[in-house]
Amino acid sequence: MGLFQDQTSSLSEIKRLAALVTDPSRREEIGSDQWPLAMIAYGLVTCNETGREEEGVTIYNMFQSRCAPDARRKCALQLAAFIRQRKGDGWRALLPFAMADEAPDIRRQSAFLIYTLAAPQPEERFPGIAGLANVICASPCPGQASMTPALDALMSLGDMRFAPYLSFISKNLPPGRLADLLAETEAIPTDLGCGWLLDILDEHPELTSTIAAVLAGMPSRAGEVLDVVVPVPSWQFTNSAVQPLHSWSIPEYRLRMGERLSRYLAPEEREAVDRAWS
Repeated sequence: MGLFQDQTSSLSEIKRLAALVTDPSRREEIGSDQWPLAMIAYGLVTCNETGREEEGVTIYNMFQSRCAPDARRKCALQLAAFIRQRKGDGWRALLPFAMADEAPDIRRQSAFLIYTLAAPQPEERFPGIAGLANVICASPCPGQASMTPALDALMSLGDMRFAPYLSFISKNLPPGRLADLLAETEAIPTDLGCGWLLDILDEHPELTSTIAAVLAGMPSRAGEVLDVVVPVPSWQFTNSAVQPLHSWSIPEYRLRMGERLSRYLAPEEREAVDRAWS
């Protein structure tokens, strides 16, 4: 026993799994049924450390190769419950879920949880949004999935306080990468998201066809366009429901966009957008 005893056996299960998951030579020892708890353990142990995104993606890809989507969704919600109990501390534990899951809905859900759970800091009011905006703009890690669902979640929040973060993204991404992200979007139409798309036309008129296609696809996902206030961080509020400020019907909002669209869109592009928003 003594000499050959596993040094991790005396630790709690969470600490034991965290020790295994952070040791590349021992990750294969983790059974499929242990991987959800291992991801939680890894997240809670490393959640306040920056610069571990690539490692997190590598570990997450092992996790998802062994666990079905339902188990991964449940794991993300369990992590979110821990973060909520800790008043937003540890939101970085959800980054691998938002960056690497092969299911877009899990990436989108995880991004939403990051945006709404992260605790304000003296230097940054919305650190979860700022953190994911930086990830969206960074060069992708090996094995990282598309960050479009994270961008969709931000656009769909519909809170104008978050406009500077969208502006940061469009100013820091090369036009080609921005076009690739937008080409896959499933964001609902909000005053925040639509206003940002119109701003991109001012900054990058070469993306006119991309923006026209995005705008033409939006109305089918919602019956109206909203400007809202999202309670952030959600754990700080008794009622965490979104508070509507303004709403427009789809045809009303088309009229709001008309003048700015007419500066850039070709007649056939304008016709497609008008038809979708009529």
